[in-house]
Amino acid sequence: MPRLLKQIVIAFIFFVVVGFIIYLSFFKDSALLLPPQVVIQPPQIVSERLFRIKNFDYDFLAEIKNPNVDFGATDVFYELSLFDQNNEVVSVRRGSLNLLPGQIRYEVIAPITADRELTRAVFKITNADWQKTREFIPQSLFSLRSREYLMIEPPEQGFSKLEGILFNNSNFDFDRVDVHIILFDGDNQPVAVNKTDIRTFLAKTERFFEVKWPESFGGDIRRLEINAYTDIFKNDNFIKEYGTQEKFQKFY
Repeated sequence: MPRLLKQIVIAFIFFVVVGFIIYLSFFKDSALLLPPQVVIQPPQIVSERLFRIKNFDYDFLAEIKNPNVDFGATDVFYELSLFDQNNEVVSVRRGSLNLLPGQIRYEVIAPITADRELTRAVFKITNADWQKTREFIPQSLFSLRSREYLMIEPPEQGFSKLEGILFNNSNFDFDRVDVHIILFDGDNQPVAVNKTDIRTFLAKTERFFEVKWPESFGGDIRRLEINAYTDIFKNDNFIKEYGTQEKFQKFY
């Protein structure tokens, strides 16, 4: 009887060990089949600046970076809190922008009108609607054909203006393209911003645009940036042709 019991115990231990080895092997193979966990980094605010134009009129500039190279965002929601001299919130502006994978872009918020003097602004990302991209998306679908920054002469009203011609390099017709302009001084610091938009921007065509600065600003203009942005993640931004909606299908 003791010998039979010993054999039973040994057999039990053998089957437990073998079963455990089989389980581990199966678990390991199953784990290899599981997709790796995706970690999406939040957008990063590179810089921000509040510009005083005149009296209680202001403009704001934020520079935002998308650290994700495989994910873009059709809607990056933000809040801009504006503070007075007593550090009290005067108002909060809310809006959204879009980010391509790995993109660093500017966001111009203007005009801003307050009922008192503003001393600072805080820009905060509140949420983002991420979408994975399967293939490379070019950072710019547009190219600048010409630009000219001019001082305004009477009888025309204003301080200065920028005229430019933008070309749509893509094969798509866009409903809206936003154009953001930043002027820099000799220390490479932004001193003024402006923005406009181009509607119904057809593929392989040129469009003229113009922005004006009504008031003077400090600093000599040594450099300027003109950035054109459009949302390729929203199908309604693509103009319909022959009753069908165009879209960047190969990017999804």
